[in-house]
Amino acid sequence: MEFLRRRLGLILRTLVSLLLILWLVRKIDWVKFWAIVRTADMDWLILGFLCFIPTLLIVSWRWRMLLGVHEVHLRFWRIFELTMIGQFFSAFLLGTTGGDVIKIYYVARAVPSRRTAVGFTVIVDRVIGMVALLLFGVALSVTQLPLFFSQHFTKVYTAIFYLLALGGVVGSLVACLGPTLLKNPMIRSLVNRLPMAHKGASLIAAYETTARAFGTNVLALVGSLPSHVCATLMGYCILRALHLQPPLLTFCAILAIVNMLIALPISISGLGVRELLFVTFFGLVHIDIDHATAFSLTYFTLNLLWSLFGGPFYFLYRHETHTPAPPSDLAEVNPIFSER
Repeated sequence: MEFLRRRLGLILRTLVSLLLILWLVRKIDWVKFWAIVRTADMDWLILGFLCFIPTLLIVSWRWRMLLGVHEVHLRFWRIFELTMIGQFFSAFLLGTTGGDVIKIYYVARAVPSRRTAVGFTVIVDRVIGMVALLLFGVALSVTQLPLFFSQHFTKVYTAIFYLLALGGVVGSLVACLGPTLLKNPMIRSLVNRLPMAHKGASLIAAYETTARAFGTNVLALVGSLPSHVCATLMGYCILRALHLQPPLLTFCAILAIVNMLIALPISISGLGVRELLFVTFFGLVHIDIDHATAFSLTYFTLNLLWSLFGGPFYFLYRHETHTPAPPSDLAEVNPIFSER
C-alpha cells in the first residue's frame, strides 16, 4: 500500500496517457496517417528542427541572468550545458519537471555554497517561462475567442487556459509584493511559526532576493517571448511540411494554448493529452483527426530529438565547483536594474 500511495500520481498519469492513446489508435485511419507522414516535406521539417535552437539559447540566457541576482556568475557555456542536460532528462522523467530536478541537482553541485539560492533560480526560471507563455497565448487568442467558444470542449479547454493566465498574473503580483508583506511583523511572525520554518530560512532569503530584483524579472519575462515565437515557428514549419494551411493567427493561438495545457501534470510528458487537444482544436478549422495527430506526433518528435541531443552534454559533462564573487565585486553581480 505504501508503494501505491507514493506512486499514485505516476500511475494515474500513465493511465491517462494510455487511455487517450488507445482512443486515438481506434479513431485514426492508419493507411491515411502513414500516407501523410510519408509525403511530408523534409526541407520544412529540417527548418522547423533548427527553429528550436534560439529557444535553448534564450532559456540559458534567462537562467544566467537570474543566477546573477544571487551573485553567482557561471560561464554561458556551463549554463547551456546544464540546460541541455535538463532537456535530455525531460525525455525520460516526468516531462519538463523531471529535467528541472536534474538541473537543480547539477547547479547545486556546481555552487555548493549557494545550494538553495541556485536551486531556487531553476524554479523561478520555469515560472517566468510559463507566465510568458500564458501572456503570449492570451495575446494571440483573445481575438479567436468566438471560434474557440463555439464548441463545448474547446470552450472548456480555453476557459482553463484563461484561468491559468489569471492565476499566473495574480500569483506573479503577489510574489513581487512578498518582500514588502514579509516586513509586516504579524506576517513575519506567522511565517516563523510554520512547521520547519527555521529550516526554510535560506529558501525565504532566496525568494526575497529574487523578488526584489523586479527589473531583472521583468526583463527575463519579456526576453522569454522570443523563445515562444521560435516554438511557434517550429510548429508553422511542421504545418507546411504536412501541407496544411489553417488561418495563421488561429493556429498560433491553438499552439500556445496546447503548449500550456500539456504542462499540467495529468499525463506522461503530455502524451495523449497533446494529441487530444490538437484533434479537438484543429477540428475548428476543418483539419481531420489523421492530419491533426500527424502534426502532434511530429511536433513531439522534433522536441524529443532536441532532448536526445542533450545526451552528449550529459555524458561529457565535467563537474567543477564555482566560487561566487565576493559582494564587493559588483561589476557583474548587480541586477541589470537597480532594485535595492
